[in-house]
Amino acid sequence: MSELLIILIIGIAVLYWQSAVRCKELAVIAARKECKICDVQLLDQTVHQIKVSMSRDVTDQWRVWREYQFEYSHDGDDRYSGQLVLLGQRVIRVALETFNPVIH
Repeated sequence: MSELLIILIIGIAVLYWQSAVRCKELAVIAARKECKICDVQLLDQTVHQIKVSMSRDVTDQWRVWREYQFEYSHDGDDRYSGQLVLLGQRVIRVALETFNPVIH
């Protein structure tokens, strides 16, 4: 019985890891797209997850809420922060510090 429980836990961990990797890819794509629209440069390797929680979507189903932060530059010498939010595998919000700042 304990072997079955261990296999189940490993299976759940692998599924979560695959989902997290896919969401990170979506976050990088969304950050690149927003930076291209705003005519700024996304700084490589700066998209990172800062928060994970659970929330309900518009259909009232539980989804994983992930917040990511990234950095971008106007001319290569400056650095600004951007933030994006995914609910499940859907981008909910993208905000760039100098264009549409997030108010905390």
